[in-house]
Amino acid sequence: MKNYFKPTFYVSLVLCSILMLSSCSKDDDTIKDDSNPDELLPAIVLECDYFKEDRVLKNDTLRPVDYVIPCWTTVNGNLKVEPGVVIAFENDAGMFIDMDNHIFEVKGTAENPVIFTGTSKQNGHWRGLYFSTAHNPNNKIEHTIIEYAGSEPLKPTSPVYEGSLAISGVSGTTPQALLMNHVKIRNSGNFGLDFSGLQTNANVTVRNLTLTENNGVAAKVTAEMAHIFDASSSYSGNEVDVVNIVRSYYEITQPVTWKNLDVPYLVDDRVHIKDGGHLTIAAGTELYFKPLAYLQASDGSTAGGNNLSLKVMGTATNPVLLSAANGTNWGGIYFGYTQEDNSISHAVIELAKGDFPVGNIENTGAIYMHASPKLAVANTLFKDLPNCAFYGYTTDPFENLTLSNVSFNNVGGELCEE
Repeated sequence: MKNYFKPTFYVSLVLCSILMLSSCSKDDDTIKDDSNPDELLPAIVLECDYFKEDRVLKNDTLRPVDYVIPCWTTVNGNLKVEPGVVIAFENDAGMFIDMDNHIFEVKGTAENPVIFTGTSKQNGHWRGLYFSTAHNPNNKIEHTIIEYAGSEPLKPTSPVYEGSLAISGVSGTTPQALLMNHVKIRNSGNFGLDFSGLQTNANVTVRNLTLTENNGVAAKVTAEMAHIFDASSSYSGNEVDVVNIVRSYYEITQPVTWKNLDVPYLVDDRVHIKDGGHLTIAAGTELYFKPLAYLQASDGSTAGGNNLSLKVMGTATNPVLLSAANGTNWGGIYFGYTQEDNSISHAVIELAKGDFPVGNIENTGAIYMHASPKLAVANTLFKDLPNCAFYGYTTDPFENLTLSNVSFNNVGGELCEE
């Protein structure tokens, strides 16, 4: 609806828009039909307070770029972006989305994606999209390209959020909500997605993502929410091809599966499976751990241990790899009390030192077993361990341990006791 627009034309952008953005090939980057360049119109510059009220952004086929945003604008009202719309951001400009229960709907199509781009095609030209408060369950971004963002942190103060798109974490309030489907994030000045604040209550769904050509990792996410990433997405082609599981919000208290992605996971610190938590690691998954990182399947008591589990579910053709990010050492796996059906099948566990800061435990085993936890290990290789493969603490620590076709190569010991 044209009456939504304040038609100040950005004359200096016309040539740039035509030369830089309308020459794209006829694929997912296609944005306009420029067969009659003499009829093309310049972009509309939106004032910095434009999104204080409800807005609809419409596609004009005569504009290679529909809108220019020159600043760090705040979105407070409902916002709908229709298929084919191209929005170009000036240097360090972006969107601070603080809309509570209003609706954020960016809905392109496969033939006419929405494009968020920069006025210059340089990695890290504009800032990005930051969802501060976005609680409406109908929030969505579909068939959209987000490119050349990541010029500076989206939130520079603690907790810091970066990337081309970030969602703030909330605790004890209405959860954040966003569906991302068929979204391509590329050419970020730092990394793609920042989900480092998301907690279990977040209503965030992602599928069919492409995160590529970003100057950093594909995405950062909490252990609580790492399961939302799907195997139908692509996370490769970045400066660092990993999905980074950060140290914040590290507790798993529900049944989840870490899926086999086309890149490894990089685990920064402790991942704690607590009462109600059941973590399954899918066949083919690769996990690399930093020196202080480890998996802990224990809630500290017999009662809590009856409702938590860790299952590493490799296959003969797609084993699971657990290794050290630095090529030298990481913590290992700590099992305590749990009498659930914990299992490790068709896995390679290497370079685990047996260090678990939670109990000031050092130099023990790749798998530390406290209070005779129930565990079945089959078709698994332990290799290059400076200490033991299994280390048991308390009386008869291995009474609930079952081993089948387990191999040891260059290990300090096989089954060791305190």
